[in-house]
Amino acid sequence: SDSPPEVENASSTKGKRGANFSVEEDQLLVSAWLNTSVDPVSSNEQTQATFRQKVWEYFTQYNKSGNTRTITSLLSRWGLISERTNKFAGCIAKVNALHKSGITEQDQIINVKALFLEIHQKPFLLERCWLMLKDQPKFANLNGRLRASVPPTPESTSIGEGGEGDCGSRLGDGCNLERPIGKKAKKANRKNEATGKDVREYLTKKMKFIDEVTQLEEEKMLIEREKLTIEKERSEEKLKIEKEKVMIEKKKFEMQYMLEEERIMMKDTSGLTGTQKAFYEQLQEEIMAKRSSHN
Repeated sequence: SDSPPEVENASSTKGKRGANFSVEEDQLLVSAWLNTSVDPVSSNEQTQATFRQKVWEYFTQYNKSGNTRTITSLLSRWGLISERTNKFAGCIAKVNALHKSGITEQDQIINVKALFLEIHQKPFLLERCWLMLKDQPKFANLNGRLRASVPPTPESTSIGEGGEGDCGSRLGDGCNLERPIGKKAKKANRKNEATGKDVREYLTKKMKFIDEVTQLEEEKMLIEREKLTIEKERSEEKLKIEKEKVMIEKKKFEMQYMLEEERIMMKDTSGLTGTQKAFYEQLQEEIMAKRSSHN
């Protein structure tokens, strides 16, 4: 359950510190802020000074704590609530991103609190304020989970005697308190849309360029493969020609060798000297022996 935060805010008396805000005062401040934000008459066209004055008047009208709060103290307290609630929503998004199975939503909230304590070195003590703010665009968690998964807390706290249709007369009720979008936000949205369009166009052109480069590289590789194939065929043809030349030279040599042997065998040795005759006879015997071995 919630307990009063440890941070005190300045009162109207200079040099003194006001009493800590109670849980009920925190809830009343959130209700005042939200109801003033969705004022159907002035909406978001009111100045900051007017807006803060209305928040203070709403808070003062329904404050039953007996503590006097200044506009400055309310502004300071709201800044703390807004900051910590926004950080808590960020922790929810981180826990949801883990997609753990087999744990209950209550366990997830416990994990969120533990993560908040680990990151920010202090416990989260504004659960009831978060319950009132969780559906607002600024505080809604990113994954849309844990919509109401918190320890049991009072669903609403009555303030005054507002009528049945009075959305601002109760705390934590189911009224839609979404603040209308302002001019600056609209401009920012348009700028973001334009930026998104530019990014999409850039990515489209980039992908087209990559596809074209990839196609060119594939064509280049195909040409290189064709060149290698042609060079291989040429090399094989050249090798074939060289082999044929060698075979021709070999046959020519064999033919010359046979002619030379035939000349030796047909040599007339009758007019030769004894030595010359013996030489040719020896050659003739070697030729006949070689042919006999081949046969």
